[in-house]
Amino acid sequence: MRFRSGIGRRLMAVSVAVTLLALAGCSTDGSAAIDLPAQTDAPLTGDISGRIDDAVDRAMSLAAAPGAIVGVWAPWSGFQLKGYGEAEIGGEAMSPDMHFRAASTTKAMTCTVLLGLVDEGRVALHDLASEFVSVVGIEGITLGQLCQSTSGLGNFRSTFQSQFVSNPTRRWVPEELVSDGVARSSDAAPGSAYTDDDTAYVLLGMALQRIGGEPLGDLFEKYVFDPIGMRESSLPAAATTTLPEPAAHGYQVVGDDCAAPKDLSELSPSMLGTSGGAVTTADDLKRFAQAFATGSMFSDETAKTQWTTVPLGGDAPTWQGYGYGAFQIGPLRGQVGNIPGFSTAAFSDPATGLTVVVMLNSSSARGKLVRALALELASYAAAAPAADGQTRPEPTLPWSPEQMQAESTSAAVCQEGR
Repeated sequence: MRFRSGIGRRLMAVSVAVTLLALAGCSTDGSAAIDLPAQTDAPLTGDISGRIDDAVDRAMSLAAAPGAIVGVWAPWSGFQLKGYGEAEIGGEAMSPDMHFRAASTTKAMTCTVLLGLVDEGRVALHDLASEFVSVVGIEGITLGQLCQSTSGLGNFRSTFQSQFVSNPTRRWVPEELVSDGVARSSDAAPGSAYTDDDTAYVLLGMALQRIGGEPLGDLFEKYVFDPIGMRESSLPAAATTTLPEPAAHGYQVVGDDCAAPKDLSELSPSMLGTSGGAVTTADDLKRFAQAFATGSMFSDETAKTQWTTVPLGGDAPTWQGYGYGAFQIGPLRGQVGNIPGFSTAAFSDPATGLTVVVMLNSSSARGKLVRALALELASYAAAAPAADGQTRPEPTLPWSPEQMQAESTSAAVCQEGR
């Protein structure tokens, strides 16, 4: 049984239908109806849990992260949602209910707003961005290309990343970021290739505000947070520099001083805006990862389009691609990235329900390490034994834990620990 929210409808709350996902370990009030196998409400076995703990501890050391929040859900077996280490260096322990910055998972949320507007018939993916935003140099770029990172725009982070870290509370104007990204654009025709890009999503946010006729924070509430019960999530205004309580502190190593990373807990989300500025919790992000992976918030046609992927290019394997706002990595779908102070990843398999959410309160190692950690954890969860009355799906992950451990090591900033 599947419910969708085309043309602005709210998704029906979880009811007695046994095929709907049970949000184990948390309240289901306000949750969307997501067509996934029922979650076994039990802890993962000790062997799997121990592997997860060891992997997280290792990744924290390599990333100079004082703490982490990690959730792993294997519907046929059980789940684990834990805080690790410290939320603040020398302070309180990390708790799994703490707020953190969503980083690049915001990109998928921004595309959710776009796809919701598409389902309402208010805009089309082939509409030109220049119809809604007056920025020189974006001619010929469509809204769909912005969402799928094939616009050919350059990335403003190359220019401003050091300023983001040195002056984190400065408020940034979207036009300033976009103009720099446009100036860095390649000669490739729009739509020709995928590129890792923040500029496209900030520009898309500018267009969405014009199309939706509401502030971006309100559009996120309407199309993303409200439909799937993300009660602890928001897209804060530029002036909101602190996280809601309870919250994790965020850090980044400056230079080579792994022993004393810079506290970047207070920052303006405007530095990334609709590319990385959202705030969330592990439970909320799990809900979003599952809803986005299954396309549950969209019409059947839009959901099918959503996961029409393009190759990542370079030496990326063929089992990796990019849809509208998120990666397809083997059977898993989701996003990964960082904002100063935080690295976040969230992936879900729409067939089995296997879901992983990872947050490290350090951005020192960039997104590669947190992605490798998430995929390593997924490989352990995929091997979790079936609980009584359940059947374990056949593992289909085209990577091994050892491969992901090697990727983590190659991305490390602090080989000797934090």
